[in-house]
Amino acid sequence: MNESVGGRTPVPPAVWVFGLSTLIPFFVSSALFCYGPTKIQGPSLVALLAYSTAMVSYFGGVRTGLEIENASPRWSVLGLSLLFPLAGFGLLVGELRFDPAWQLSGFLLLLLLQWVWDVTNHEGPTWRPRMRTLLTAGAAISLAFSLEQALHM
Repeated sequence: MNESVGGRTPVPPAVWVFGLSTLIPFFVSSALFCYGPTKIQGPSLVALLAYSTAMVSYFGGVRTGLEIENASPRWSVLGLSLLFPLAGFGLLVGELRFDPAWQLSGFLLLLLLQWVWDVTNHEGPTWRPRMRTLLTAGAAISLAFSLEQALHM
């Protein structure tokens, strides 16, 4: 099923299913934080921040995995791709020092920076930038709704 559709290689069905399923925790935790009962808003925010950390780490790991496939991996790419998970971890444990609005803004920024890097300096399958755009948009919308909620707390 590698046939091009309109000049584009289609995203494999398994990637669609599992890729879109990664958005479910963003949507659920964001919805519960923004619209759920008061007693579950705190745990929902923690879940959203923890899942954001996991996804930032995952995307950094994907970039690292693509790079180590090269005969001579670039130090700069490996280093930068591993800075994203560290920054996500810092935002997650920064709960003691940062307001939730800052944490959510930080994760939104990290996801958007990773997206810009992935679609402007593309490596991997030709469908990957389109899929990353869709996944980043879903995550960013969830984080933006949560950010708006956090700004009004």
